[in-house]
Amino acid sequence: MYWVPAPGGLERTPTGSQPWARIGTDVATNRIAMREGDRQARRQAIRLGEELGALRRRAGLTQAAIGRALGVDRTLISRLERGDPRVNLRVRFHVAAVLGADLRLSAYANSGPLIRDAAQARIIEAVLATIDRRWRRTVEAPLPGLDRRSIDLRLDGPTVSVISEVETRVGSLEEIIRELHSKRAALRSALAGGPRADLPIHAVLVLPRTRHHQAIVREHPRTIQAAFPMGAEAVAGALLDAARTWIGDGILWVRATPALAPKPARGQAPDTLGPPRPHRLEA
Repeated sequence: MYWVPAPGGLERTPTGSQPWARIGTDVATNRIAMREGDRQARRQAIRLGEELGALRRRAGLTQAAIGRALGVDRTLISRLERGDPRVNLRVRFHVAAVLGADLRLSAYANSGPLIRDAAQARIIEAVLATIDRRWRRTVEAPLPGLDRRSIDLRLDGPTVSVISEVETRVGSLEEIIRELHSKRAALRSALAGGPRADLPIHAVLVLPRTRHHQAIVREHPRTIQAAFPMGAEAVAGALLDAARTWIGDGILWVRATPALAPKPARGQAPDTLGPPRPHRLEA
């Protein structure tokens, strides 16, 4: 099962901050992805055509001369410069090479994938259902910049903002730490000059308590302590009470539980503030 941003708001999270439609790998996702992909292809083809055309004219070359150098017809070069997205990618690289240009392709994270990992969606649902209601929540909060990144879950409290990144399986710990620092800096820049400009911004890495993640923590104790000095118990407590003081970044553990968890024993506090969820927070 996967989740896809719903164009008309088919289902909403409990806060209503982001509509998500639950789907499988069906034609709805395919249609959205194809439409968005075609739009980006047209836009990038136009931009690249304009840039290569400008380089050609600056070099004093004709379209015919470029075509002869590559063994293709002049009309193909004309189509490329007009922004025809159907021109072969290899031809674009060949034209750039003839003009002495360095053509590169890059992929930037936008507002999250069209197909969202169901495990990640369940974790976000569990966090939203558990934390203090005084947190103002934004799911997939956009960040400024050309790379169009987003924060999995942004929380704004009375005295602090928290960026929460959910990782269902950590690959490179160092890369995740760098990304958290980068997103914090981008958010701080976006808040500059506003009412929250002077408030601290902390980062929370949300992880399922798996053997893989526990092994990473055991094998890199100094890195974990330096990057996430706030203990897991303190992080969970601060999320449950928005008025608590934050002393730094931290890791929030979540643990899978049965859909219908047994009632706690008499005198024992429940694991979450809401009804049982597929994941729950851990100290």
